[in-house]
Amino acid sequence: MRLRSALLSAALAGSLALAGCGEDPSGGASPTTTTTAASDSDVATPEPAGTAIPDDFPLSAGMGGPQDTIPTSRTGTGLRDLTLCGTAPLRGLGVRDRLVADNSGGESANTRELVLLGNADEAAQVSQAFADLPLTCPTVTADGDQETLTEVRESPFGPAPATTLVQTYTFDGEPGTGATIIHVVPVGAALLVTSTYGQWTGGSVEEGMGATVDALREAVDAMRMFGDEDVATSTPAPTSALPEPAGPAIPDDFPLAVGFDADNVDNRVSPPSPDGDGMGELEMCGRVVWPQRETSGGLRRLVAQISGPEYHEWRELFVHDDADRATAPMAVIRQAAADCRRQRNLVWTVLDRDTGYDTVTVGLTYSDGLGSSVFQVTRVGSARLLVGTYGEGSLASLDEQADGVTETTEQILPAMCVFTKTGC
Repeated sequence: MRLRSALLSAALAGSLALAGCGEDPSGGASPTTTTTAASDSDVATPEPAGTAIPDDFPLSAGMGGPQDTIPTSRTGTGLRDLTLCGTAPLRGLGVRDRLVADNSGGESANTRELVLLGNADEAAQVSQAFADLPLTCPTVTADGDQETLTEVRESPFGPAPATTLVQTYTFDGEPGTGATIIHVVPVGAALLVTSTYGQWTGGSVEEGMGATVDALREAVDAMRMFGDEDVATSTPAPTSALPEPAGPAIPDDFPLAVGFDADNVDNRVSPPSPDGDGMGELEMCGRVVWPQRETSGGLRRLVAQISGPEYHEWRELFVHDDADRATAPMAVIRQAAADCRRQRNLVWTVLDRDTGYDTVTVGLTYSDGLGSSVFQVTRVGSARLLVGTYGEGSLASLDEQADGVTETTEQILPAMCVFTKTGC
């Protein structure tokens, strides 16, 4: 089928190009000392720990079925061909050692590569390139009738610069039935890069993510030998592990709570705070579209909310280091809005609202009862604003609810001009 072959080609072509230059690793045992009398200068010094990948490193652990044994090799194609934005981050690097495992065929492509670089700084810089490169070109890239959406996420194996990329595909505007998940994990001078393509789409992409994490756990845990980093954790790195934000500060008088009726005794108001609970994650058909804290770079945050009888309103502001880092998550929610219509009893509706800025508005109703929400995300410069409301509405009342959300957004937008380089 054209769809299957194109997706597999995209998955394999999306693999990272690893350099074959540098000294050819021996992979043998450490030199032994002579048994005859000799001066200190005549005695071979054993290789220090961490300067070679052991022959028995479990790189292929978790690949294939329980009875499968996937061989590893220090030569071969590996992940030499994957590029991001026309750049292969590992091409041309001098590597001290490398190990490759591949188990591709049928409806899947699964390749892993472990390289040893000169030092920990080099491994960290190359890993960071994976998170940064997708932000240097359009998040959705086109190749003929195929479009690829690349999402940058936090790594489940540790804090940045470890990162995870998720690539999904559309053909002639229709969602493809597959996704590629790329994990990048540096530990000391070692860097593990894996690329797994599977028949995941919609909600099953998150299931695929979990499957790749479980399959990699033994290999990532074994990387402890290359450094002291605590890498084998199944939970994402906490927000506190992200870089200190370098973007513009949020003004103390930012009007996030404009229009809140705090005098109404029936209302409960949470005033603007950088440490508030916020709305939490907003998921559409298995894809998290808010808040996407995993976006590379620093981040500042301000949240506020109000609730009353049968009503709730959330307002959240995220300020990134620069406009590119704020733009990338907008493509994710826009693509999810285009792809997601129904999920169990959930009905998603795209609502066309013009704020004068980069805006996506979606409504959520239920096929089996009352209740309606509208979520509007707007980007101005390096900042993203979410205004969301919930009420006892229905599909028929979504337009009116969206009008109210848009009015709130438009009251806040002028204050967001401080997050642009030239003003509004």
